[in-house]
Amino acid sequence: MRRVAAILMLGVGLALVGCAGNPTRNAEKSADVNAQMGLRYMQQGNNERAMDKLTRALSFDRRHGEANHYLAILYQRLDRPDDAEGHFRDAIRALPDDSSLLNNFGAFLCGSGRYDEGEKFLLKVLEDPVYPQRGAVHENLGLCMTRKGDLEKAESHLRKALSQNPKLHKSLFGMADLNYQSGNYLSARAYFQRYLEVARYTPNSLWLGIRIERKLGDRDALSSYEMHLKNRFPDSEQARLLQESEQK
Repeated sequence: MRRVAAILMLGVGLALVGCAGNPTRNAEKSADVNAQMGLRYMQQGNNERAMDKLTRALSFDRRHGEANHYLAILYQRLDRPDDAEGHFRDAIRALPDDSSLLNNFGAFLCGSGRYDEGEKFLLKVLEDPVYPQRGAVHENLGLCMTRKGDLEKAESHLRKALSQNPKLHKSLFGMADLNYQSGNYLSARAYFQRYLEVARYTPNSLWLGIRIERKLGDRDALSSYEMHLKNRFPDSEQARLLQESEQK
């Protein structure tokens, strides 16, 4: 009986050693769990809890790709671009071929005014033939090229985005704006009306609608857009521009 007990104890001892002897794997699992919890909190809009879980994930594995990616997006949401970029680059070192990550980083760079660098990352995503969100990548490229002032490239990418998904509201607004700038007011109105079918009013969209209808002369639509801008966004820059334009 004593010999059997000794063997059983030895077996338990070996099992415990085996479990404790792989701390790296345990840390990876803990990092994975906390990263996913952080992502869920982000999706719920609970930034404080998300920050806590993602920071905890990095305490287990500071190179964890997903945790760094989600933290980058969280810092971007919190308007801390330097921290966001640092975590984006840490994430890319861990996951250099992750298309979603490259898409988000490319869009971040374009939003920071680094259009050529952002374009490079976004074009790399399009090299992935199975990436399911190709329309979103073209949309990001279109908006990036619009900000850069390369309107030909911008239109090409926005058209490709809408061919992938006709309801991408940023692409619809972008095409309405590009056509307005080019003097194609009927096309601008058509894209703008499609935009209104899938998006809510914003000060910027209402101001574009006002400028389009001032060119085309639909007084009912013009009055409606002006009323919405004055009543819903009275303190906006666009409301100020409207007031100034009416005084001229």
